Amino acid sequence: MPVKFLLIWMLCVVLNRTDAYDFRYHNYSQITNFLHNIAAIYPMKATVFDIGKTEGGRSLWAIAISAYAPDRHVLLRPEVKYIGNMHGNEVVGLELLLSLIEYLLTSNDNQVVELINRSRIWIMPTMNPDGLELSRYGDCSTTNGRYTLNNIDLNRNFPDYFGTQLASPIRALETEAIMSWIGAVPFVLSANFHGGAFVINIPYDRYYIGKQSISSDDDVYQVLAKSYMTRIGEMSRFCDIKNDEVGTAVHGADWYEIIGSMQDYGYLNYGTIEMTMEISCCKYPTEDLLMPYWNVNRDAMIELLFQAQRGVKGLILNEYSQPIPFTQIMIDDRRPVINVTPLGEFWRILLPGVYTLKVFFRGYEVHRQPIVIQDVLIQLNLTIIIPQVAYVPYSFQPIRILSAFVTNSVQSLSLSYTLILLSLTLCTMK
Repeated sequence: MPVKFLLIWMLCVVLNRTDAYDFRYHNYSQITNFLHNIAAIYPMKATVFDIGKTEGGRSLWAIAISAYAPDRHVLLRPEVKYIGNMHGNEVVGLELLLSLIEYLLTSNDNQVVELINRSRIWIMPTMNPDGLELSRYGDCSTTNGRYTLNNIDLNRNFPDYFGTQLASPIRALETEAIMSWIGAVPFVLSANFHGGAFVINIPYDRYYIGKQSISSDDDVYQVLAKSYMTRIGEMSRFCDIKNDEVGTAVHGADWYEIIGSMQDYGYLNYGTIEMTMEISCCKYPTEDLLMPYWNVNRDAMIELLFQAQRGVKGLILNEYSQPIPFTQIMIDDRRPVINVTPLGEFWRILLPGVYTLKVFFRGYEVHRQPIVIQDVLIQLNLTIIIPQVAYVPYSFQPIRILSAFVTNSVQSLSLSYTLILLSLTLCTMK
């Protein structure tokens, strides 16, 4: 294409794009145009993926952003994701994510440049575009647009760890799409943006063992959640203190128990640090509040993305520099264990301290070593060599599956074992 025509084409794209910084609400068509237009402007830093289809036939768009190779997984580069609008009538998170996309791609801020150089950031502005189209401007509290077109609450629709019956016997198309996505990409950190309250919800969303609502990674969750809430605390002025839920970090089950949440599913089955951000007391506030919400949340959203750089990452290889299938890592006795990717990679978000890293092959411990996490946002980078003589003998033993709960150290998962195998055999979106 001649240079002059290329310049004219790029100018047309810029002039016709849907700009998130005008701080107005966007419908599904406008969201679609925005994502594709901005990816066309920044093709070296952004790629749009169609994760799946909704009940109404709409695409679940996710944009992947990185300073290099946004279209594929890169060895040891952490993958993180933000999702908005899971409930179609909770729209503030959607608009913040559109603004965040543009900010990440256009800002020359040193922190942003460093962030996209060190990670690949996935953003799905709306997980429920069908519900979005049914929601109502200015509606703070009703359920109009909350559900899918076949009346499913997506945050009650993910497989329960122990196989407890869900509210709906139907698995939504949207749920299936997200399950395939998170089974294919080794996400280290994830946040899901909701509205209707002003709290940060952390695992667990249900009581699995007695009244146990606290996960093994509660120290990490508390630091991340309280840091975010502290940064945006002034937004509580838009809440009704008498009637709205306003607080800091809360274990989901202690707030109100639900079964089938997305955050528990991602955490228990893949070890992803998953958080649910309730950031607006009104679900669909007036447009004049979008700019204040963005101004307050922007730095907190960036800071949270950086947390994927905490802790330890590395490779588990044999003496021939080959990945070892069916390998997992555990830090101390923290559950869940983390599946090593087909490339031999692992990540674990940790606070500074001294830990014991254990390596399991087919459920049998084959290696352990002490590790020291010193710096807050610089990961300890390890390459651990496991000689074949240490793990091959276990190839002839029955596979042991390590439970996510310490009280039952070895058991069969109620969730289909094929999902765990999927996480070991896929690591990039095609």
